Amino acid sequence: MNRQPVARSQSAALPLRQVLTLGMAMLLTLAAGLFYYSLQTARLAEQVAAQTALLTQIQATRANTLVKAADWQPAGQAIASPATVEKVVPQERWVF
Repeated sequence: MNRQPVARSQSAALPLRQVLTLGMAMLLTLAAGLFYYSLQTARLAEQVAAQTALLTQIQATRANTLVKAADWQPAGQAIASPATVEKVVPQERWVF
């Protein structure tokens, strides 16, 4: 009769040990998931920064090109005034 309480305590300790092991496995899985998420977030932030820098560079290049094109005028041509533009007769166009 003295052995039954000992067997019960060992059988009660086994599920407790399993619960603690399961809890530890879940915590490790959570920690690994958070670590992976932080790596992915950092990688995404680097990609967004690189794309933003590239777009800024492209926009600056286009703006400089447009400014240079607006400043450049062929020799012998003057800037058309609004009155001159109104006098221009539209050319006939054929659309097929």
